[in-house]
Amino acid sequence: MKFLFVIILFIANLSFAQHSVHKMPYPVNTDVYDEICPILSFDEDELYFTRVGSPDFDKTIMEHGENLFETQPYEKYQSKLKYIYRMITQQNDVDPVTSSFNQDVWYSHFHEGNIYNLFHPSHPLNNALPNSICSHYGKDGSYVVINQFGEDGSVAPGFSVVNKNTDIEFSFPEPIIIQDFNKTGTEVNVSMSVDKEYMILAMQGNNSKGDKDLYLSIRGYKDVYSTPVHLGDVLNSEFREATPFFSQDKKKLYFASNRPGGYGGTDIYVSDRLDFSFKKWSEPRLLGRPVNSEFNDSHPYIQVDENSILFTSNREGTSDIFYGKLNRDENLLYSIKINVFIVKGETRERANAQLYWGEAYSKEWDDFFRARDGKYTYTFEKNIPMQFKAKNRGSESDIVMLDPQELQEAGVTELDLELVIEKGVNRVPVFKRPIYTDESKVVKEESKQESNSPLKDDIMPLEANSTIVLKNILFARAKPDVLPVSNKSLLKLANTLSRRPDVVIQVEGHTDNIGDSKALLDLSLSRANAIRDFLLQNGAKSAQVKAKGFGASRPITKNRTEEERSKNRRVEIRVLKQGE
Repeated sequence: MKFLFVIILFIANLSFAQHSVHKMPYPVNTDVYDEICPILSFDEDELYFTRVGSPDFDKTIMEHGENLFETQPYEKYQSKLKYIYRMITQQNDVDPVTSSFNQDVWYSHFHEGNIYNLFHPSHPLNNALPNSICSHYGKDGSYVVINQFGEDGSVAPGFSVVNKNTDIEFSFPEPIIIQDFNKTGTEVNVSMSVDKEYMILAMQGNNSKGDKDLYLSIRGYKDVYSTPVHLGDVLNSEFREATPFFSQDKKKLYFASNRPGGYGGTDIYVSDRLDFSFKKWSEPRLLGRPVNSEFNDSHPYIQVDENSILFTSNREGTSDIFYGKLNRDENLLYSIKINVFIVKGETRERANAQLYWGEAYSKEWDDFFRARDGKYTYTFEKNIPMQFKAKNRGSESDIVMLDPQELQEAGVTELDLELVIEKGVNRVPVFKRPIYTDESKVVKEESKQESNSPLKDDIMPLEANSTIVLKNILFARAKPDVLPVSNKSLLKLANTLSRRPDVVIQVEGHTDNIGDSKALLDLSLSRANAIRDFLLQNGAKSAQVKAKGFGASRPITKNRTEEERSKNRRVEIRVLKQGE
């Protein structure tokens, strides 16, 4: 049995939390183990990742066609497993379970940053050795995995291709042949172009400038890939370049590096391909916050919309998988009021203090206010994350960051923010992520009442046989609940109907094509009924408003990207009757 292995890079320690990007929830991420290397299927319906150091790993050890876990006594199997890990790690006293080489592939169904179900495929995709999916391989449900496996149980460095047969069954890995694959380190990463013609490798080779560098290999005759070619001094540095991701259009290369000039730890960079040779690249650009942080950020995966990103970060302790957007909306749909209350840590009484605020992550503070009664109202008018702190005579609060885009997505119009000032506390940035509950009264009742008041002079033009697509109508994710941000448009329509009893409309709900068709139809009807109920509660007559759901049956775009799917998720108002 051969013991030459490749492991996928991961780094884990410390803790931190930021805004705008979201840590994927359990069961993808755990608080105990490291989850790394997010990879989506080509159709972006499945999220694959690697879990490190979990006792729930596949126990298979193949030797001459025999699974030792099934055929050998447990003590003998354990002895064999420890021997293998001694060979891998070159350490005598190693626990195979907690070792960083204990890596298994898991996956979940995925849609718009949400996960559904969790699968842990068994052998031959997983076994008791290091396992990880590095890249999808073409468009047909094939994937690149680390290492090359023999039917007799032997393992060699390199990469293989597996095909997904069912939810938990995969084909036996077939080796990818790379000429002169001479790496000098144990760690290697790879990203394939969608057409399988180009392979970007991150490895330590004989001509590497630093720890790991980026290389290019091209598919040739009989699917044999060429000798990896160093990608030069523009992309590579004397430091570590790792975890590459090649965009689907082959125009951008994302990777992680710990080179100087970043935010700290390992940061994610992007470079543009400048010609057809794949050898000329632009100077790498550092992705901004909050994707990058002071900690280790790596393993980028960019979705086809070129805006949604999945990546690995250890900002909250163990390595976890995060999801977010590269670009934020320029403007808010509505203003968000922040009621700031400053209190003393010992007594919880209101404190006379200075309140400071400024752009998040900046070392500068834009403005301040002396809150003699311990309170101040700040209003988000622009979609810019801000940080807040309070201080007075040696007492200081934590720095708290708020992201208006995240508040808007949750339907928050008004938020209470409490800053606690204390003496002698080590101050570090702490992101305030509000909990939206009825008890917390984050969305103020008086604010709701004010927004629900009739807009007497705000009339919507309605013409017979016309169709209107309502703007800024938001629902709770995967639910029919109408969020408060929708009130302005709906109240305008309700006021119009109350003033025009001759008008009869039909509220029509539409969805994208992601999910079960029956469930989508039910959801579209539920949302249309929710709009109808709102209109009736605010002045429309029952005979004026009908509701109908069409599910995904009437798309206005092709549902290929998230931008296109978002356009298909809409509410239309069809004017059935106007005057007689």
